[in-house]
Amino acid sequence: MAESSRRGPEGPRRDPLVNGRFLLAIGVNFCIAAIFYLLVTTMALYALEVFRNDELVAGIVAGAFVVGSILARLIGGKFLDVIGRRRTLLVCLAVCVLLALAQLAVGELWAVVLLQGLMGVAFGASSNAVSAGAFSLIPAARRAEGVGYYGVSTTMGSAAGPFLGTILVSELGYPALFIATAGWAVLGLAAALALRLPERELDETERAALRSWGLWTFIDRRSFPVASLMIAAGVAFSGVLSFVNPYSVAETGVAVGGTYFALYAAVVFVARLFVGRLQDRFGDNAVVYPLFGCLAAGTGILAVGIDGWIPYVSAVLVAFGFGAMMPTVQAIAVGLAGPQRVALATSTFFLAADIGIGVGPVVDGALAGSIGYPGLYAVLAGVAVLGAVGYTIVHGRSAARARVATSG
Repeated sequence: MAESSRRGPEGPRRDPLVNGRFLLAIGVNFCIAAIFYLLVTTMALYALEVFRNDELVAGIVAGAFVVGSILARLIGGKFLDVIGRRRTLLVCLAVCVLLALAQLAVGELWAVVLLQGLMGVAFGASSNAVSAGAFSLIPAARRAEGVGYYGVSTTMGSAAGPFLGTILVSELGYPALFIATAGWAVLGLAAALALRLPERELDETERAALRSWGLWTFIDRRSFPVASLMIAAGVAFSGVLSFVNPYSVAETGVAVGGTYFALYAAVVFVARLFVGRLQDRFGDNAVVYPLFGCLAAGTGILAVGIDGWIPYVSAVLVAFGFGAMMPTVQAIAVGLAGPQRVALATSTFFLAADIGIGVGPVVDGALAGSIGYPGLYAVLAGVAVLGAVGYTIVHGRSAARARVATSG
């Protein structure tokens, strides 16, 4: 797809972008993102402290949520427009409330893993629904910019979730964590009740395709190669997401996650306000390669240690490397899919990201247990470099040729 296709003849700022429904969708997504980051950044430590398990089991507990989300992305993208975006959003947020409260009553590790998996299913389906609706509201000429603005809500959730989680766990204990999770879901549900998402009617050909169970009826063929890059990025980021707290506690006796992710979120907030504009103006390659470089540097520096200034530098680099990369790659994927397949392309993108973030904690936990945390982060830096190589193969070269052709 020529990169100029996201720009109208009068430039990418021609069409209006912000409206009431778009802002409300941003608010709902903020609550959903807060749930994700509240749980994923604390559950590994929960397994280590409450159940006295090793890093591998802690990774399984942290990854169960994301595995559930993967299942929801895989199935939900196919049937979202049949069930309805608003209906899916409301039901799944209500389920999140019930599941969060149910975790107050369980005391067995298997039950915790099960509830986390089910919570991930509800999260993934609700995230699919609100994101597909929001992206349908964005003018094509400003897609990268609009996705970037929408992604700010995820950034805010990535700050609020870990910061609140760290305070609640240290001051009030894990029951308060699960009550806060239910609270975020209630807020999201209240906002969703006021939100009218744009729905899409399927034609007869698309309805007939629902009866097929081939791989490409669940995954968008056009956007999958680019979306799959988020597997590598997600694996690299998951090592930070799930193990920066255990790493810092083991090395310094203090959990740095709250401060780390607050700084991470602040930088991502700023980055997403201008990275999308740069992408629309200068093309995909001009932003994607530097972002992969930042991710490699941000994870690699943690191999040196996690005291002093190191975690703060890492937070800034990872903020660009993963936080700003999400809407950048997402805009490419949605643009390649086309407007008729926004829901499936959205699901495909998040599916790839969730696979990386879901599988990552298990692999990361095993690596941390065998080669230590510094060795883990050195490996993850290499994974980020491989992601940049993969981008060159699946999109970078064609994007460069398209830009030369359109500028010439």
